[in-house]
Amino acid sequence: MASFEKVFNLEKEKNANKLYTALDNGCGRNLLDAFMAEAKSSSAQDFKYAQVMITDHYVCHYGFFPLQKRVYIIPTEDIINVYFSNCYNGTYDYDNKMIALETKNDEIFYIAKCLRKRAHADFQKAFETLVSRCKQNDGNLIA
Repeated sequence: MASFEKVFNLEKEKNANKLYTALDNGCGRNLLDAFMAEAKSSSAQDFKYAQVMITDHYVCHYGFFPLQKRVYIIPTEDIINVYFSNCYNGTYDYDNKMIALETKNDEIFYIAKCLRKRAHADFQKAFETLVSRCKQNDGNLIA
């Protein structure tokens, strides 16, 4: 499991290039500087088991970094719906579930994969934090 500090270690050019490639494969490269500034603040929350960092204005999922070479940085103001799903990427998963984020741009991002029957508390906390932050967004669909 990759930690936030390891994934976002930009001190070495090799590590920075890996992150830039992962952001190009995912989304949010243009948001990296603003996100990194917020990630250093005291209000930023790192849910290490879910591999999700939530700041005042962004949510970042870095769990796909080591294997799939993808990182997502998504502005929370763009998120209109947050829910758990065990149906993603066109398949049904009997054992796992993920947090689904729907944006106002008609995109769906699946983040934070966990076991359906025994999810770590970090997954639930990340989900609840996202729901509370995105309920105030214009056009939200969160019940």
